[in-house]
This record gives sequence, structure tokens and C-alpha cells, in this order.
Amino acid sequence: MTEIEDWSAEPERFGLDAAALKRADAIVRAGMDEGVYPAATYIVLRRGKIVARNAMGLAQPHVDPPVATELTTVFDMASLTKPVAATLLLQMIERGDLHLGMRVLDLLPEAADAPVGPVTLFQLATHTSGLPAWKPLYMSDLGGAIAEILATELEAQPGTRYAYCDLGYILIGEIIARRAGVPLDRLAQERIFAPAGMSRTGYLPTEDMRGGIAATANCPMREGQTLVGDVHDANAHSMGGVSGHAGLFSTASDMARFAVALFHREEATRLGIPPLLRPAALRLTATRQTDPAVSGHSIGHFTMPNSMLPKGDLLSSSTFGHTGFTGTLILHDPEQELTLLLLTNRVWNPEDGTGIGRIRRLFANAVAGGIV
Repeated sequence: MTEIEDWSAEPERFGLDAAALKRADAIVRAGMDEGVYPAATYIVLRRGKIVARNAMGLAQPHVDPPVATELTTVFDMASLTKPVAATLLLQMIERGDLHLGMRVLDLLPEAADAPVGPVTLFQLATHTSGLPAWKPLYMSDLGGAIAEILATELEAQPGTRYAYCDLGYILIGEIIARRAGVPLDRLAQERIFAPAGMSRTGYLPTEDMRGGIAATANCPMREGQTLVGDVHDANAHSMGGVSGHAGLFSTASDMARFAVALFHREEATRLGIPPLLRPAALRLTATRQTDPAVSGHSIGHFTMPNSMLPKGDLLSSSTFGHTGFTGTLILHDPEQELTLLLLTNRVWNPEDGTGIGRIRRLFANAVAGGIV
């Protein structure tokens, strides 16, 4: 399969200053040196071409000899699973299989009397469902995550409050899998990963991949354990590793193909990648769909004025993207035709609180500051 063109040796060809990109690289390296994460990879795309890339640190510092990080190193993507689930949802909307006004009770028969039953797909996808931000579903005695969510009381009237919520995307994953009649991991493989040529992306990494996976640790459900290829998120782990909110594993190179397939149409055509979304559906994932008085969210991504969007100060107000708890990031600025991907395993360090947020914003500033 054709590879994305790599112009990282000549970023000026695409309007990026090489010295600025070296500063961005130094910011990522400084985060590693400070102990925020032991491993990092990044790719910057301009107009669908690679203008900067690097891999640094140790993907598995706990083994002897330690495993060095490469651009093909597989990371636990955590909540970067959500934009993938949202893409599947929008594909089903394109097909006429679903619409965003459909309610949970319309799609899950067991939700007829559930507090979340009247909540719409739109509200689940934009985190305005009224569900609590989080719940330890792995401690449920009701028979599993879905049953536990259906028994959960809402904390706000749907549509009136923004609360970033894994529970909503767990329901989205269940709904689209049932609607398609195909397990979620297989659906993502057939409709996103295979068409985009994302050969090292998926749920439930196989044993032969483990040597190239960045390790994580400090999961509250599995204290003291080092995880390699086992999802860090405790709720996703309790669901067998496959969910709409977490569970995905991928590489910087593969996520670059995902970004090209969605956001850089001309390059996708050159690579022979079919469009994952056509323009009408792409608009729903690329632009704010919520009232800005509530927050900023599209179908699948943080948008302005959401404080969870770590776009820094220089990317345009049209920028959207998502982060993952393990230390992952995707940002896209359509005005600048610029995509930033930064993958780390910051959960290796139990002390990291705000370090990754600072590094994300400084990285975005350094890259955007290099546009000439």
C-alpha cells in the first residue's frame, strides 16, 4: 500500500520552518526527560504530507534489554477510541441506518424504563446526556457495564450540561455493534482500519505484537501491574477490551493514515484510501454541534470553547481534536491544513498530573509558530 509522502527533511516545502519543528521535538523530549512518560512518538502533517516525525525513549523500560520506541510502536490510545466510534456512528448515519435524534430506548429494548432511555444519540456523542462523568462499571453486580449504565440516574436534564463521559460512548459502541449485527472490533476493522491501511491498529493486540507495544501501568483496578497489550482503562478491561470509549491500540503512522483518510482528501485519493466520511458527515465531526454556552463538542471531538481541547494559543479557532488518558493526542486545524499526532504512555508515571497537558499545548504552539 502506498505510504504517506515524507517531507520531514524539507518541511519548508510545505510552509513549516525547520527550526520551529526542532523546538517542537525538544519539547516532547523534555517531557520524556522530566519523567512525564518514558516513550513518545509524533507526526505532523501539512496538506496530508509528513513534515515532522520522531520516536524517542523506551517503549518497555521494564524488560532486559529495554525496548526502544519506534514510529511503529503500538500505544494504548485510550479515549482516542471515541473519534473512531464516532466515525462508525456517522458512517451508519450516512447509510441511513441511524439518525442522531434516535433515543437509547429506541435502540436498546432493555432501556425502555432506564433513566438514560430518552437520551438521544446526539446527546451521547456530544457528552450532553446528563450521565455522570464516570462510574466504576468494573465493580458492577448487575451483570455488566451496559446493565450498570442503564441503572444509572442522570445528574442533569439531557442537553443542559456538558460532562465529558465515558458511559455515553460505551452505549454508542453497543448500539452501533447491535445495529450493524457485527462486533465492534470487527466493524472498526472492516469499515475504518482495513480501508485506510492501518495495519497495526485494532482492539485486543495479538501475542506476536507485544514486543512492539508501549507498556502502561498504574491502573487502579490492577495496582502494581505492568500492562503490555492489555487495555489500561479498567472499565474497558472489564468489558473484554472492546468498547466505544477505550480499548483501541495504534501507532503514530497508522493514526496519520486515519487523519489523512478523514481530513486530507487530496492525499487520501493519491494513496488510494476511500473517504471514511463524505462532506456532509465530515462537517458533523469537524465543527461544533453544541451550544457554546454549554461547551464545545462535535460528533466525536473537542472543539472551541472546550477547555479540554489542548490546541495551544496559535492554532485557529476551527481546530478540533481529542486526547486520551494514557497520554495520546490528535489535533486538526482545517484552516492551516495541519494535523498533530502525539502518542505517549504517560500513565507509566503515577506522579503525572498536569505535565502532559502542558506539553501538549507547548508542542502545539511550537508547531503552529513554525507556519511561514
